[in-house]
Amino acid sequence: MDYLFPHFRYIILFLFITCIPFSAQDLKGQKDISKQCMQKMKLTSDKIVLTKNNFEMAIPSEIIIDPLHSTIITNIQQPNKQEKTVTNFIIKEIRCEMNENITSGNITYTVKSNNPNAAFPKNGFILKATKEGLFFFSSTDPADDTPIIPVVKFEIIK
Repeated sequence: MDYLFPHFRYIILFLFITCIPFSAQDLKGQKDISKQCMQKMKLTSDKIVLTKNNFEMAIPSEIIIDPLHSTIITNIQQPNKQEKTVTNFIIKEIRCEMNENITSGNITYTVKSNNPNAAFPKNGFILKATKEGLFFFSSTDPADDTPIIPVVKFEIIK
């Protein structure tokens, strides 16, 4: 029995060393995601616009996107209340079609929510850059019924 113990240590060490690269490849295993899509970003907004009737609601919100830690955190104030709702999403996949300056294109985030009662979708988000600015919205809602968060302040967090 004593002769198995040294070999057992080597097997555990081998498994430990070989499993580390596989677990670290979760997002980087995707086809060469551009660096602008892998930056930690903080988006701030003061309203949400409903596309169905172009109705604007003054709802302050802050969204932190951290692709390296596979998280999106939404911090949204409840309408006509002082309390805020914080929801954590786990990024499962990133599709990057954004230029380097983050002035045109899309970043699509497929997510999983840890909060089943969240008002936001459980499947994904899109960060869209146009000439008019940055917009953050659900990737699963119908186009004519999507709440859009226009970004008033955008910063890269180092």
